[in-house]
Amino acid sequence: MIKRVSLLVLLLNGFAVDLFSAPCCGGTANVPALISGDNQSQFTATFSAGNVVAEAPVEGGIKYRKDSDNETVQSFRFDGAILLSDRVQAGVSLPVIRRSRARGENFAEATGLGDVSVNFGYEFLPEWSYSLWQPRGLVFVSGTVPTGGSLYDAKELYKVDSRGRGLWVVSTGALFTKVWGNWDFSLLIEGHHGFSREIKNDLGVLQLNPGWGGSGLFSVGVSPAGGNVRLGLSVAPSVEEAIATEGIINGRGESVALWTSAAQVSYLPNNTTSMSLIYSDQTFIHASQNSSLNRTFAFLIQKRFER
Repeated sequence: MIKRVSLLVLLLNGFAVDLFSAPCCGGTANVPALISGDNQSQFTATFSAGNVVAEAPVEGGIKYRKDSDNETVQSFRFDGAILLSDRVQAGVSLPVIRRSRARGENFAEATGLGDVSVNFGYEFLPEWSYSLWQPRGLVFVSGTVPTGGSLYDAKELYKVDSRGRGLWVVSTGALFTKVWGNWDFSLLIEGHHGFSREIKNDLGVLQLNPGWGGSGLFSVGVSPAGGNVRLGLSVAPSVEEAIATEGIINGRGESVALWTSAAQVSYLPNNTTSMSLIYSDQTFIHASQNSSLNRTFAFLIQKRFER
């Protein structure tokens, strides 16, 4: 059971990387660092590299970028989580993001800290004994610190120095995992809301009033012959209400919808170490709106310490 859950939890970490590597960072949800297995603590390092290949207009559909427009996003993310008691845990996520864009003879790049998040989780459905139907369930609350800056704060060409929301955000949700033989399933649901903030410049004061947002993740995986390799597929939708502005600009933007599909191969060399290779694609499902779309490869390694 420990082996199967260890392979399963890597999909959640891989999904988190896709969110932080999204070019706009405004239409994605915060995914917390959670312990979903029987461990005292776990630490995950993730490296990802992606290309922004298309745009999803407000009216929907996909418009692919020209070959002369090359935007890349690389990230390193550290996740750590530890049990505070038998069923209570805490975690932290620290991303570093590099963005670059070249269009013709123009080029811009910037590297820095993304939005930092801290979360607390509670295992409300423990798996003390095997049940054919009952999943393991965790609820969580998470806070995101706007250390990455947003499109509204950006000063560089093409806004490559925007690496986050630019808002304090509180989110809450639940994660369910279930293993049936060589198969595993997971479901994550999450809702969040940002706090208003003011941006002051030479033109005056601009107040940002964010709305609600939410996201989900459904994944299925299989370990052939019950071995140390897991093959997984996932789909992750997210929505974000439009941001209303007051002050030097009075208006309301457009809502965001984003769909991320992913395929994953994971390997467990021993019971406390896991590695995973993930490919994600935001152009596979043609249902996104008002967002840039990327394709990303990620590699992550996780170390766990048993109770």
